[in-house]
Amino acid sequence: YLSPAASLCKAPPTFPPVVIPNQTHQSLLETSSDMKTFLLFLVVAVAAVYSQVPERCEAPLAWEARVDVLDTIRGYFVRAKVSYDARNMRVRRIEEVESREDKDYYDVLDLHNTSPGKEYRLNLKTKQCEERMLNGSFRPFAIPQDARSMGEFTIGTKGEPHEGLDCTMWGGRSSEGGEFVSVFTLDGCVPVNDFYFRSPTSHVTTYFYDVTLGISNASVFIPPHECMH
Repeated sequence: YLSPAASLCKAPPTFPPVVIPNQTHQSLLETSSDMKTFLLFLVVAVAAVYSQVPERCEAPLAWEARVDVLDTIRGYFVRAKVSYDARNMRVRRIEEVESREDKDYYDVLDLHNTSPGKEYRLNLKTKQCEERMLNGSFRPFAIPQDARSMGEFTIGTKGEPHEGLDCTMWGGRSSEGGEFVSVFTLDGCVPVNDFYFRSPTSHVTTYFYDVTLGISNASVFIPPHECMH
């Protein structure tokens, strides 16, 4: 007969040890290793997504297009056909200029590849040509090396084939001190919009349409014969 105290002090029952078969043990180790590999891959993938920064694209050096330009400080709206050659720093524009009082038409050639730069401005109504020096430097429609990315977006419907235009936006300061925000297509880096701020109260806004790459006729960069007399 055991007293109650003695029964409390009795050794606990023993159970046979649980033995994990070698094959099962190896499977657990492999599963643990696979899980660690998966988690490591997941962490690296997430880090890569969040560390991605849009890369600068190289805008085409020569193209022809139609543009609309709104210049707030000069108070006019311009609709023009443009031939643009960044490599040789020259631009030809056939302009329809709409001011507050009137509408005029000009054939304008800007040559920044001379020193100093020259502008030939032919009034298509009067056939009078004005030649003058260009004070500002050539500003290409491109993404400068020190520009900062302002994100990517879609104009139109996103996700539907041929329903939207994927774009990239960049901003910064020009060599003349003005601020700019420019939009380009992701495919081809073709200019879409350009906003140039000379000061907090004045800016030039340019919209690009019907862009075709290359120059169809190189003679467009020869000054009009009315300007050569």
